[in-house]
Amino acid sequence: MNKIKLIGIKTEGSMRLWYGPETKIGVFASRDFDANDYRLEQWAAETGRFHQCLVGTFHSDAERRILDIALANGAFAVWLHGCDLPRVYRGEVAKAMESGRLLSLSCFHRRHHNEATARYCIHLTSMCTRKHTFFLNENDSLLEPVYRKIAWRCNAELFYGDR
Repeated sequence: MNKIKLIGIKTEGSMRLWYGPETKIGVFASRDFDANDYRLEQWAAETGRFHQCLVGTFHSDAERRILDIALANGAFAVWLHGCDLPRVYRGEVAKAMESGRLLSLSCFHRRHHNEATARYCIHLTSMCTRKHTFFLNENDSLLEPVYRKIAWRCNAELFYGDR
């Protein structure tokens, strides 16, 4: 992530996570992937126990569940927003923000994200990480093309949902 400079981007939290030497893992999960899937929970808990740094939009229910579980177990995270930064952080996210384990950033001045801002944040996530984990359902129109594009050149782990 050291090669991408943050200019004109609003941030909250620990900038050390953007420029630090930690291995960052891009996290992508389909909107309709089951947030209570045991594989998702196990992966997030293990990632937290190893104090990994996750990067993602954390917008879908599954991605938010990953973020909460991983942070509860000691992970670090960089949260890319497709809209304004939240006014209030709650639960594990608030605890991580207070302890310097979370960086929240946005370059958008809008109340809600849309497909274009979501795609931008997904693309930024894929550019600034070398390891990626995908929790996909079949024919995900937003994430499957991203997986196909980067899986051959980067370390990408894939979990398919129920078909």
